[in-house]
Amino acid sequence: MNRIASTLFLALLTLTSPSRAAMTDWTEVQGGAVRLIASGKLEDGKYQAGLEFLLEPGWHTYWRYPGEAGIPPQITLSDADNLEDLKVLYPVPEHYDDGFSRSIVYHGGIVLPMQVVPADPRDPVRLSVDVFFGICKDICVPGDASLSLDLTPGSEADTVAAKLIARDLAAVPLSDLNGDLRITSVAASQDKTSLVIKASVAGAEAPELFVAGPEGSFIGLPELTGHSDGEAFWKLPTRGLSVSDDDNTLRLVLSAGGKAIEHLHPVDPAWVK
Repeated sequence: MNRIASTLFLALLTLTSPSRAAMTDWTEVQGGAVRLIASGKLEDGKYQAGLEFLLEPGWHTYWRYPGEAGIPPQITLSDADNLEDLKVLYPVPEHYDDGFSRSIVYHGGIVLPMQVVPADPRDPVRLSVDVFFGICKDICVPGDASLSLDLTPGSEADTVAAKLIARDLAAVPLSDLNGDLRITSVAASQDKTSLVIKASVAGAEAPELFVAGPEGSFIGLPELTGHSDGEAFWKLPTRGLSVSDDDNTLRLVLSAGGKAIEHLHPVDPAWVK
């Protein structure tokens, strides 16, 4: 089944599931809906939760960096209790070109997995988030929701939520390792107006690269400039690249042959105009 079919099938199961650990009601917006889900009890010191988007056919929402246009998900804690750490993960997205701009998006149904670490694992966690995001088809509209769940150490497993989270957790890129798929170099071009990114792609036919700059950056999308003998090259304009004391990391997600890795690369101050 494709992603939207599996999402709809699992969504129908929530109506008959005898034990639901934690799911908020859907907050409906034009073109789709959003809710917060969790898979059940505390395991390995954390809860597995997720922000689930269900999008109508033809509509899309955005990756952590939207590309040339769009609003990325902005997830803000609000009234959380007994929460030590919240990590939001992003499955591999897709490129989208509407003829006017190029974006980095999700279609159909998507869960952004969340790893929730309690301050005291013996006590419940109150997970409350405010979410602001963009959703587009022929028009683009903002969406927002305030969502809350209570997570308890002894709660029963929710098999539907667990399957939804596991499905998209499997699509989250792995850390960059010395395997067949890896970023091998990031360097400034001779004219200093762009970065040249080189990758080993193990002979994959259609490698894709997604790049998010440090917070506050507004950069273009990388252009594939060469691909042969198991290597691929991209050119990324440095215009709009910025850094701060809190963030100077370039995030590169490389996808090829059904696999994906994430490479974190420090921004050289010389790259910033």
